[in-house]
Amino acid sequence: MDIKAAANCLVRKYHTRNPFYIAEGMNFVIIFAPLVEMRGFQQCVKKRRFIYINSDLDEQQQILVSAHELGHHILHRNMNRIFMDHNTGIVTQKYENEANQFSVGLIYDDDELQPFLIYGIPSAANYMGVSYELAEYRMREVVPEFINYD
Repeated sequence: MDIKAAANCLVRKYHTRNPFYIAEGMNFVIIFAPLVEMRGFQQCVKKRRFIYINSDLDEQQQILVSAHELGHHILHRNMNRIFMDHNTGIVTQKYENEANQFSVGLIYDDDELQPFLIYGIPSAANYMGVSYELAEYRMREVVPEFINYD
């Protein structure tokens, strides 16, 4: 599955890049709570979907976590990472990386990131509040806009 295309599909459907509005449109209940050693997670209880977000995070990080959890829902439905980590030998980092990639694809469109094609990856990482590696991944997907001066 093309992760950026999956994110953009949600943007088109809900007419926003705000993951909180998208989650609301998808009937998620978002709960902010002081989570110990965890940024966030999602769960389904009796057909109700919840996203829990660490209330100790700053707003930018809470937005990223919300988008990350939506990424798990879209890309990895019916997978239980906590169970997999504790009860199987399956390496779950691949799924975490995909959810991270989904989050930056959902929140930041190519137009918004155009200036960072010039400013560079460290500036893009700082702007997005993500690691250098994740910013590098997202910036590789930005389609440059060419200005015609004719």
